[in-house]
Amino acid sequence: MNLHFFRKEQEKEKKQMMYRKTSPRIQLSNTDLRLHRRVLLAACAVLLVAVVVLGIIAVRGASYQDRVKTQLSQRMYSASAAAVDEVNKLGSIVTSNASARLARVRQYIYYMEQLSAMSASLVGDQLAPADAFTALYGDLESFENLLQQSTSPTLDARSLLLTHLQALQTYLNQ
Repeated sequence: MNLHFFRKEQEKEKKQMMYRKTSPRIQLSNTDLRLHRRVLLAACAVLLVAVVVLGIIAVRGASYQDRVKTQLSQRMYSASAAAVDEVNKLGSIVTSNASARLARVRQYIYYMEQLSAMSASLVGDQLAPADAFTALYGDLESFENLLQQSTSPTLDARSLLLTHLQALQTYLNQ
């Protein structure tokens, strides 16, 4: 009878095992649980610090780009104002210092072009379009040709150069 009872108990256990969800659980002691929690808390703390540091770096990077663009833009505006002053000092007739003034204007235009290229490489966008510099160099070439001929008045070429420089200044103010 004992054997019969034992078999019935085994069958009951098999049926219960069939309907019961069985999942292998690892039994951890209290010390293991504490260690597990400490490791988890430490990992969370490290991740939180990393997120804060990355956020600070991103904010500083964005403000750096703004400062660079502002400073380059101010320098470019200053160079364009100096170029306008030099062109205003040029007369409508050919004088002995006209070539030197025109050379300084060319230097200012080159400087502005380099500032715009630096802005493109550091910040990602140019301060002035490349077409503006192409037009200014074309105006300088025509003005120099008139100076070499020294027979025709230079008023039209001077006013065209001045117009393009002022248009560049207006563009920079936007």
